Amino acid sequence: MRYLVQVTPSFEAANKLDAGPGGPGPLFGYIAERFKPEAFYTAADRRTAYWVIDFVDAASMVEFTHIAVTRAGAEPTLVPVLTGPEARDTIPKAAAEARRAP
Repeated sequence: MRYLVQVTPSFEAANKLDAGPGGPGPLFGYIAERFKPEAFYTAADRRTAYWVIDFVDAASMVEFTHIAVTRAGAEPTLVPVLTGPEARDTIPKAAAEARRAP
């Protein structure tokens, strides 16, 4: 399943990341190599990062969570998302099945 992942580090953790060699760059690079996100953004108005990650299994999602907690001092927010073509194919079928519920 693909997720929009948001991490907003604690103030202290963000300061520690910023003060390290390369700032948060090495952590961002590790996440890119390890999880192969489809997209990566940072907020322009706050210290928040966003990725679109298609986690291969539950273990990789838990691993990402541990990285966020230990390196950013924050639990990530994970929002399941669909691409346009996935939504086109999935939503009508799911809605039809949902109508069958008693």
